[in-house]
Amino acid sequence: MKTMLGRYRIDGRLGEGAMADVYRAHDPGIGRTVAIKVLKPEYSRDPELGARFLREARAAGVLSHPNIATIYDVGEAEGAPYIAMELIEGQPLDALLQANGRLPYERVLEIGRQLASALAYAHAGGVVHRDVKPSNILVSADGRTAKLLDFGVARVGDLDQGGAEKQLGRTQVGQLIGTPRYMSPEQALGLPVDHRSDLFSLGVVLYEMVTGKVAFPGTSIATLAIQIAQEKVEPIDRSAADCPPGMRFIIDKLLAKKPEARFADGLALEAALAREIAAQAEAPIGRRGLPLRVKLPAALALVTALALSACILFGLQREKDALERLAIAAGSTTATFVTQNAAVLAADNAGLPAEQQDWSALQAFAAAAARDNTIRDLVVVDAAGVVRAASTPRLVGTRYARPYGEPALSGARPATAARDVGHGAGIRFVQPITYAGANFGTVDLVMKRTALDAAMDAARTSLLILAGIVMLVVLVIGYLSGAMVARPLARLRGALDDAARSGFALRISHRRRDEFGAAFDAFNRAAATIEARVEAAPPAAVENVLATRIARPTRAAA
Repeated sequence: MKTMLGRYRIDGRLGEGAMADVYRAHDPGIGRTVAIKVLKPEYSRDPELGARFLREARAAGVLSHPNIATIYDVGEAEGAPYIAMELIEGQPLDALLQANGRLPYERVLEIGRQLASALAYAHAGGVVHRDVKPSNILVSADGRTAKLLDFGVARVGDLDQGGAEKQLGRTQVGQLIGTPRYMSPEQALGLPVDHRSDLFSLGVVLYEMVTGKVAFPGTSIATLAIQIAQEKVEPIDRSAADCPPGMRFIIDKLLAKKPEARFADGLALEAALAREIAAQAEAPIGRRGLPLRVKLPAALALVTALALSACILFGLQREKDALERLAIAAGSTTATFVTQNAAVLAADNAGLPAEQQDWSALQAFAAAAARDNTIRDLVVVDAAGVVRAASTPRLVGTRYARPYGEPALSGARPATAARDVGHGAGIRFVQPITYAGANFGTVDLVMKRTALDAAMDAARTSLLILAGIVMLVVLVIGYLSGAMVARPLARLRGALDDAARSGFALRISHRRRDEFGAAFDAFNRAAATIEARVEAAPPAAVENVLATRIARPTRAAA
């Protein structure tokens, strides 16, 4: 192969197909890297085949879709027909399957949806691919996008009927268009094909992606033709137990032997795959689901518990702040009263020599005050820092130990300072003894927290009891609500199960005027329509009419 093909510079070989070779090339006119597919010499020598190759490539060149490889140019250089198309950085689906085996069904659903959209677009434009297979599907490097390529064996549907029949007759002589393993039954039998043939081939590809196995394992063309035309594929659940029922139904419908039993078109297939994707996203996958009558009260209880916890914590904090403010106000009043009674005596003693000072009256006052159940400790200190009166007599005459880093007792003193000593201990009040603007000592008073803590415990207990009652009510309401929902759902589910066996010759009787009543009415209308179709359909078509499935989230095997 020369380094130039027409105006294109050939940079390397990318791969080889049954009828053409593929190269990486550069278009110097617009500075773009492309993939060029060149018809092999043995086929190029057939003028009719080369002309069809170019004609159908030009027809495919009008397709512009995110999941179809774009064709930029079609031509002939040095007797070799070629197609210049979009170069996709990624790998063919067959290489991906060979490296990974079966793919997760979530990924299969998304790739299948993209390919169904591509086929729907192509079919709407009159182009039938006729060779949908893994090697003609490129997956981008990030694994998120699939692109369908190689419409080189496609048939343009808008040919006149006579021309189409003539062309079909030519292609059926001595060859089968399309890769044998992915052909539709009508292709294998040499019958006329339409867009539904592509849907069958896509079903074969999806089957292989889900199971990791080829749908038809025959090794010869004759064996493959018999398998494709007559035999059913191995059930998907034998190789892929995690594949959801809705996905299995979609693939089984695509693999129907008769074209009329498949999806009507690519749009219908895309819609079915989109519904399955939405169904998988709606509910989490678990080993075992809880009944609705359990899940609903559990969810309500959890939300209620969180809300009650926040309210209780907030309410208790507000209650604690209010009670502490009351306790501090009462303690400050007591500390002020003690300070005023000690002020005159402290001032009188301050002017006397130490041996003449008399603090007995102050000690008697302190002892009497200590008998109050609300006072835990009382200490009266003179200006020199010596304890002159205390509820604990042994402290009298000792040096005063400043609590919590209190400043020295000389100079001006601030107003009463209150500090929480701790739960069950008390609240400390430190207040200066002042008389006529002078500082004569300090009163250190600790008020008991017994009443405050008892009030807090009572409030806490009351709130917890209230929360327990609310939780119990929520659980009961949630359970009853779940039961109210579960019963009509069970009835509807039973009706659907019975309908499959009775050919929809049943109706749901009810007197409900709510949403479930509307659902029952909708079931009855659907049952009447399907029953009429079943009765009118020939026996051979009844099975197809009853092929109804409801997509549900997969549950892993226990």
